[in-house]
Amino acid sequence: MNIDTYKILISNLPVRQQCFTTKRTTWTKAESEIQWLKNLNNKLFGDNKTLTISRQDIFETTEPREKFIKTIYWGYTAGMRGNHFIKILKHIETIENVLRTLRDKTNPTTIDFNNLTSTFKNVVGLGLSTYSKLLYFFKISFNGKPCLILDKRLIDVFVSETYSDFQPFSNINDYNKEKKYLEFLQLTKKLADDLETQGENIELFLFTFGNNLKITNMAETKISNMWNGYCPESLLKGKTVRMRLNQHDFFESEETGLQICIIPGVQAVILNFRGEGKFRSTPNYGDEVENGEILSPQNTDRPPFNNPTIAFGESEEIESYITTIN
Repeated sequence: MNIDTYKILISNLPVRQQCFTTKRTTWTKAESEIQWLKNLNNKLFGDNKTLTISRQDIFETTEPREKFIKTIYWGYTAGMRGNHFIKILKHIETIENVLRTLRDKTNPTTIDFNNLTSTFKNVVGLGLSTYSKLLYFFKISFNGKPCLILDKRLIDVFVSETYSDFQPFSNINDYNKEKKYLEFLQLTKKLADDLETQGENIELFLFTFGNNLKITNMAETKISNMWNGYCPESLLKGKTVRMRLNQHDFFESEETGLQICIIPGVQAVILNFRGEGKFRSTPNYGDEVENGEILSPQNTDRPPFNNPTIAFGESEEIESYITTIN
């Protein structure tokens, strides 16, 4: 399929709000060997056992070392393999110098990237998955193309050949991924321009939905997995029933009570409990505001009601899920 199928979804992803939570106990071993890390963790965690970090939090951090640590905590909430984190920290000054030099340079080129990879090869545990995160959060570009995160999850999407746009990367692997990184930046920048969005939106889309979406073939199934503002349950029965905003800010079917929580332009989460017909006094209907959100199941009791993010594929999945709602 082509990635522009999900143009609206991609453009509306809340990229900078994406956050992850890590426990302080995950990093205590490193603290025991790196005194400055313990002091920094005292500042970051305070009296809390956990720390939640969003992309925006990292971008707003001005102190380089703190930005570096937040990037690691955001990207590796359960810790890094073996002693990789400690080994990386022992080269922190080298890493900081490379990032500072690139950040201060007017227009880093392919030569600069090759020098970076040559230097980082001497740092055990610091692979592309990690340093692409650092390049992204330190707002570094190569050949005028903003750096993006390229990790195993995206590589798996490319290898699966789910999206024809990334066919040039179908043979990407651990041995050639660094050589293909700048090509990845170039292609993603072009796609982002074509979709009138940002490269980071495409990156998050691939990370979140990459291998978890399947185009619905309307000739074989009953309804699409993209919400059109009407009640999916009624559509499965061949009926068109409007969904109206209720007092809880959910869209509720006027016929079945089925409820949908909207993440505008991103997801339409079908809730696992029905409404009570308590609508807002001023009518507001789903078909008046829908933006092609992806129908998704509720898998958590707290907003946004879909975490981890998953989506329905075939119509049968939607129908099977709805039958479980009382």
